[in-house]
Amino acid sequence: GNNYNPKEDFDYIKSSLRSAGFDTNKLKFWMTETGTYSGDPSSDVDKNLPYLSEKQQSSVLVKIYVSALSYEIDKIFWAWNIVEGFTRDGGIFDYTGLVYDGCDYVNNKYECGSNVGYDKGKGVKKLGYYTYKKMVEVLEGSDWDNIQTIQEQGGVYAYKFIKNGKPVWVAWNDNSVEKQITISGVNSSSVKITEAVPNYESGKDVTNYNTAFKTEIKNIINNKLTIILGEIPVFAEGE
Repeated sequence: GNNYNPKEDFDYIKSSLRSAGFDTNKLKFWMTETGTYSGDPSSDVDKNLPYLSEKQQSSVLVKIYVSALSYEIDKIFWAWNIVEGFTRDGGIFDYTGLVYDGCDYVNNKYECGSNVGYDKGKGVKKLGYYTYKKMVEVLEGSDWDNIQTIQEQGGVYAYKFIKNGKPVWVAWNDNSVEKQITISGVNSSSVKITEAVPNYESGKDVTNYNTAFKTEIKNIINNKLTIILGEIPVFAEGE
């Protein structure tokens, strides 16, 4: 839910380790079995989970990676594979993949073929596949030891990365209505804003990766960057 704060859990783990005599500055933290799904896990195990669209999965992917990196977690492992499928019992981890496996859980069993359930076809990339690719391109090479938390309140989150000496902000909004965020102290003359999820309902519709994401250039006035945040996380790159 939106009220869950993983940072509190991570702070608890760190303080517990310190009280046990560990120097947490020297430890490396890895996060495994991380992921969220698209579709509708409907096995006995996970039958209470709601349907999530590809767009929702993609947005959560960005939130997981960026917030975890800001908490000084060194590696985040997406569960279980890039391609869907795990135990093939219709549980959550059968749907966390970023590429469809051509199967879905229907009529109380895992069935494979064309047009099964929510599956878009074996080998079809979900929006999350392209979002992951874009996130890596935008953030790769950042100074991972100096990620700055700009805001973590009111359901609005913003983080500042430094890449090749230039700022990159990642921001999102967990409210059901649009929110405005203003970031001050921006030295760039202009900023390129890119939505983190392709401008489609499904990855199946993405024909050209290079033009799949909504972008805009904003001129910076008085060193302030103002962004209207909807349901999709954004990357803002300083020129």
